[in-house]
Parts: sequence; structure tokens; C-alpha cells
Amino acid sequence: MTGPQALITGWDIGGAHLKVAQCNRQGQLIRTIEIPCPLWLGIEHLQQAIKTVQQQLGSQQTLAAVTMTGELVDIFADRQAGVNDILDCISQYIPTECCIVYAGGLSWLSISEAKEQWQQVASRNWQASALFTAKQIKHGLFIDVGSTTSDIIPIQKNQVITQALTDFDRQANSELHYAGAIRTPLIAIAHKVPFDGKTLQLAAEVFATTGDCWCLLGKLDPLSISDTSADSQSWQPQDCTRRIARLLGTDASNYPPEQWRHLANWFAQQQISQLLGACEAVLTANGSISAKAPIVGAGIGRFIVKKCAQELGRAYIDFSELIKPASVHAANHAPAVAVALLACDQLK
Repeated sequence: MTGPQALITGWDIGGAHLKVAQCNRQGQLIRTIEIPCPLWLGIEHLQQAIKTVQQQLGSQQTLAAVTMTGELVDIFADRQAGVNDILDCISQYIPTECCIVYAGGLSWLSISEAKEQWQQVASRNWQASALFTAKQIKHGLFIDVGSTTSDIIPIQKNQVITQALTDFDRQANSELHYAGAIRTPLIAIAHKVPFDGKTLQLAAEVFATTGDCWCLLGKLDPLSISDTSADSQSWQPQDCTRRIARLLGTDASNYPPEQWRHLANWFAQQQISQLLGACEAVLTANGSISAKAPIVGAGIGRFIVKKCAQELGRAYIDFSELIKPASVHAANHAPAVAVALLACDQLK
């Protein structure tokens, strides 16, 4: 594909969302799109999400740059099957000659090459975001807090200096912190909580998630969340408090709203503290990073990253500031934006 009018579209295929970013050949971001895609319920949800995105994009000439984490969902027998099935699904809607797949150190692969080198393709969306950031930030820590997970990636001398590449190894060294701003069950944050002068054991159920707390605290807009809540009801305060109360085996109406906000803040502080601990572990393992090096925050939960930067005494840079033109939505969808802009650089 050639020609100055051709567009580049980055596709980040997750287990819960399909995120898409489009730019022109000059590296200017044009739009971002997020579509709910509960892939764990079946490949047909990805098929429908792709069709919805294509309807919004129209018929412009475009090159698709793809990255993914969706191969981890439990409809697939293993990660290789997940990569292959996702690539087969993409091929139904995007001509293979118009599609390149991000493969970390191998750069870009065709669909067929990506199937052969699936280990280089599986769950590498974080690497695209970090590489894009490293091109513009000489030293620092890139942190993307999404709806489900958090990536903590060290950067030195404009190079990504991770200690691991697979999710297994990244979870072991804290570069992958499995908690996000919306979908993480609160029972994964804590098993006991202080409430009404007592210490209460929580029900071991997915009754409420981190999104309930951040909505109650005003850090997330209930109308902007595309994820389904634990009981499939809204993210409005009355629904959030009802879900949190279930964890305590009670009803929200039994206590005043301020007590539920206080509990939400307690959970929030626990989540911040846990992410801060992961950041400190990564910084300790990469002691050559200067204490003055900034933290770059991305993802829907980057307000948590900003708080961690303050706690660590480091400057904070929002991922949106690295994009032309600056875009809050771009910061929410960093991997999709990154693969689009990295592909743009590759084609220059």
C-alpha cells in the first residue's frame, strides 16, 4: 500500500475490549475507538466488534497494524490456539496483504509469519506502548493501568529494558501487575476490611470490582465505562454501593452513603499501595534509572499512576502529551495508538 493519503489503523485485541486508533502517514492521530468485546464468551463477539469498527471507519484505504492479549481468554485451549484463531478471525475482514502483526523484537510479521512465531505475538501490546514511549522519553518508568491489568516498564537511554517478555515471567518480577481500574474483583485487593468499627471478612465472590470504588470516588465517569459491572447493572453510585455491600453480606441502605465512600477510599488506597509496591520492585531491579526520571502514565486508570508518581517524588508525564495532537482518548488506548504510530514510522 502506497500513497500519501493511505491511513494506518492500530488494532489492540484484548479479552474484554477491541481498541482501535487511526493515524495518517504523517503520524497525526485521527481517531480512537473502543468497542466492548467479551471474547471469553466466544469468537463471534470479536467478529461483531470488528464489523462495528469497520462500519465506523468507513471504506478508506488503510493498513492494519495488529497487537493482542485476547489469546489468554479461556475459550482457547492454549495461547497458540488463541493467536491463530484471532488471526484467522482478522483475516475474514481485513485482506492479509493489508495487515501486519506486531511481534516485539521481530518487529512486524505477516499473518502467516505471525502464526509461526506466535510466541513473539502473544500479549506484546505492552511492548508496543513502551517502545513508542522510549522513542520520546530518554529515562523513566512507563505505567499503563488499564481496566484489568497494569504494565510497569523501565526505560533507559531511549531503550525498553524489561527483565522479562512473557506474562508468566513479567508477573514474577512485577512488570505485569494483575490489577486494573475497573474489572479487578475487590476480593483480589483485600480479604478483610475495616467497616463500622469492626474488621469484616469479605465474601469470596465477584460481587464488586475496582470500578465501583473509583466511580464512588469520582475518578471514573459512570457513563464512560464500556465494561459490564459485576451484576450487569449501571455504574451509578447507588448500584456501586449495592455491589460493595454484598461483599459484606449486607444491604447498602443499612449504612449512610458516606460510610460506603469511606470504604471505597480504603480499597482505593490498598490498590494504590499495591501498585506502588510493584513500581518500587521494578525500580529496585533497575537501579540505574535516575531518581529524577519521570513516570509516564497511560490507560483508563492513569490517575492511579499519577498518585504513585507523587508518592515516589517523581515528575509525571501523561501519555496524551506524547501524541500529535494531544489526546486524552489516545492515553486511554495506548497500545492501539502505539502500533499505529510505530507502523507509520516503519513505512517512512
